[in-house]
Amino acid sequence: MSKFKDMVKNWLFKEEISKINNMFYNQEKLEDAIVEARDIYYTAYNSLMDAKEMVGRCLDIGVDHHVKDASWAVVCIKGKPETVRFMKLEAQTAREIRDFLKRFDASNVVFDSPFDREFFRS
Repeated sequence: MSKFKDMVKNWLFKEEISKINNMFYNQEKLEDAIVEARDIYYTAYNSLMDAKEMVGRCLDIGVDHHVKDASWAVVCIKGKPETVRFMKLEAQTAREIRDFLKRFDASNVVFDSPFDREFFRS
């Protein structure tokens, strides 16, 4: 009798059962896509951190700031040959550089500036 009941249930609720099975299938596909997206994200994040570390080892930045005359930033890229570039700084750029340097480890920053060291801490 139970076999007959199952056959009747399957016949009466054929569309609903099909929809439920499709929902389970779609859920499994979404879970697989989330896992794949997470793996891609972690791979990209690790590549970004490696690139950031490499740039940090290869790049030095210095600033020559003058109140009345033009100010300059010096960017040194280590390599063969070593590249040095001088860039003229505009008005508010010293503050922008200070804000940029705040994001890094203070024990790993070299200050070569006419400003007081307190200027870079504020």
